[in-house]
Amino acid sequence: MNNKVLEGVRVVDLTTAYSAPFATMQLADFGAEVIKVENAATGDPARTWNPIYKGWSVQFFNMNRNKKSITLNLKTDEGKQILFDLVKTADVVVENFRPGVMKRLGIDYEVLRAIKPDIIMASLSGYGQTGPYAQRGAYSNLAEALSGVMSVTGYPDGKPTGSGVAFGDSIGGLFTALGIMYALFHRQRTGEGQYLEVSMSDAMLHMIMQGIVQYTMTGVEPGRIGCRDLSAYPYDIFEAKDGYCILGNTTVNKWDPFAEAIGHPELIDDPRFDTNEHRVENADELFVYINDWTKQRTRAEIEKIIADEFRQAYSPVLRISEVIENEQFLARDMIVDMEGPDVGKYKMQGIPIKMMATPGEVRTSAPVCGQDNNDILKELGRTEEEIAALKEHGVI
Repeated sequence: MNNKVLEGVRVVDLTTAYSAPFATMQLADFGAEVIKVENAATGDPARTWNPIYKGWSVQFFNMNRNKKSITLNLKTDEGKQILFDLVKTADVVVENFRPGVMKRLGIDYEVLRAIKPDIIMASLSGYGQTGPYAQRGAYSNLAEALSGVMSVTGYPDGKPTGSGVAFGDSIGGLFTALGIMYALFHRQRTGEGQYLEVSMSDAMLHMIMQGIVQYTMTGVEPGRIGCRDLSAYPYDIFEAKDGYCILGNTTVNKWDPFAEAIGHPELIDDPRFDTNEHRVENADELFVYINDWTKQRTRAEIEKIIADEFRQAYSPVLRISEVIENEQFLARDMIVDMEGPDVGKYKMQGIPIKMMATPGEVRTSAPVCGQDNNDILKELGRTEEEIAALKEHGVI
């Protein structure tokens, strides 16, 4: 039985940097054949991004697993013809050039659709293909800033801050992968391909939770709240002897077990804290009680009391070195062992979607630039002599 849900789907991956390669990686993880088309002279610029380890970009390794690589000079007629031949065999084309670049290169959707009528093409850009910002370049933090996400990230007395990871890129990539799946499903039912596009800033705006509804209903501008939850308290970050942890009471309107867990049963009926509304109003005062208690204990000691004994909400704030050894993630195969060319053994994230019949799989590390040139070109009908000539002329 075919246990790869996207096996047989071929993706021509014209993407660079982080966001769109993250999208095509999702498809590759579930069995799609993703052929990464790289610049014949330089490869994907992300191959040079820091940090560099033994000549490899760590970031490039992270987002290009399970893919093949072919190099093409798309400014040459021969390079474009190879791309067209590849598209004839493909189901999906993905790109993240600035709007208009594909058209200037002569490889936009209308051209590709004429070659393969049922082709699905996806474009991911910073601000989308339309609107006054369309021609601007964007990075993750710019999308977080424009969408309002950055305005609500950080502490009330501090500056707005970006997230610690590239959410603008990765969320945009996830929506692109999701859109491609929608398009594949539509094509399966109707035989029709289509063009779809995703904007990183749109994707981040979509993740703003209730912020827009809240403001337009109540007139209250959402602000930065650190790690607190304005709808319930206690729910916050606290200091332990050996790091930080998040604590919260499991049931909003019944905080007796939490108060008992931190050794302060007298606070249960304290008028400052006897209701959730009062606890939210007096969160700064309650924080002191809890933080004084946590500072006297290690995270393991806190976990034993809060989570195991009293069944209240708890998580340690893990460092990456701790994440890769965490028993929960190991039990769910979320840390996988890999080995790559030159770099040797390393670990990376597993696949978060657990499917019973068609599971995803981390099969191969990121490809060497152009490593699949010969195999792919031979499949497209090029002879050894023709391939040698393409190399000589700088086409591949």
